This record gives sequence, structure tokens and C-alpha cells, in this order.
Amino acid sequence: MTEDDIAAASGLPLHTWRPRHGADFRARIPVVDPRARLRLYDADQALAHIAGKPIPTLPGTGPHPGDLLTDKEAGALLGIDPSTVRAYATTGYLPKGTDRHGRTWWPRHTVLARRDAGDRRHQNPGQQPGDPRNRAPRPRHDPRIAEIADLARRSPLTTTEIAQRYDVSDRTAQRLLAAARRHATG
Repeated sequence: MTEDDIAAASGLPLHTWRPRHGADFRARIPVVDPRARLRLYDADQALAHIAGKPIPTLPGTGPHPGDLLTDKEAGALLGIDPSTVRAYATTGYLPKGTDRHGRTWWPRHTVLARRDAGDRRHQNPGQQPGDPRNRAPRPRHDPRIAEIADLARRSPLTTTEIAQRYDVSDRTAQRLLAAARRHATG
């Protein structure tokens, strides 16, 4: 919980809670991660303090699967940069995460699952290496080219005549005539 969440749970606005109760609260309840920029407190401890009950001890000092990790922490766990963690979340290689307190957080168990799953970024339904669709198109052998080359040897042809004879556009007729000239010389 943030201090804003704790103030709201106390029924006070943050600007009232901080001067009245903030110092006492900070003295009794430790921050979950002292290195983090955002001060987060354990929800059970914070709610017990608000209710005036004994403050429970934290469950353990080791990492918990439900811990929320920042992009830096997730990156350190995966061995990549924080920007790569954000890119993975955008592309779906890593879950999107949850937005809380103006940041994106990833549960530790999803980051560990990603780390243990191995590199599967290229296991997408798109074209794979070796897919026949990746090859360059085969050269087309148009039978009209040989006919046009044969007709052009007998008498000169224009693109208009070719367009009318084969019922094609002027541009296609130009391409056919150019291909026929290459065919005749090659």
C-alpha cells in the first residue's frame, strides 16, 4: 500500500494524515523495499496499525511469487534491460502487467515463468524460417511474350495493338512488348 492508500483506509485525506499520523506510522511500519523510489508498505501490517492491532511480522525474508516487480527488477531477474521488459510486455512476449500507483508492475511468478520457459519469441503463428512463402516469387513465363516476339519479328508492333489483341491495359502491353524484346535478344 502507498501512503495515499493508507490515508484513505484511515478515512483521512493524505494532506491531513501525513502531519498527524505519518511520522508515527513510518517509525513502526518498515517500507517493503527501501531502495525503491515509491514507498510501499505491507498491506497486512498497515491495516493492523490503522486498526490498533498488533503488527504482524512479514511472512518471510525470501521472495514471494505474488511480489510485484518493477521493470528494473523484472529485467534483473530475466537478465535484460528494463526497456526490453517494457518492449516484451508490448509485444506479448511477457504479460502486460498491472498499472498501480502510476507504474507498471509484473508479478514475480509470471517473470519467473517467462525466464524458465526459454526463448520462445519466434514461436509465433507468422512465417517461420524455411517457410515457402518467404522465397522470392518464381519468374513467370508468360506464353504471350513468345507470341509477341514472333509477331514483332514479322512486322513492327505498337502497344495499342498488343493491348487490343490481348485485352490488357496499355501499361501491361508495354511490359509485354519490353519482355518480348528481351526474349528476342536473349
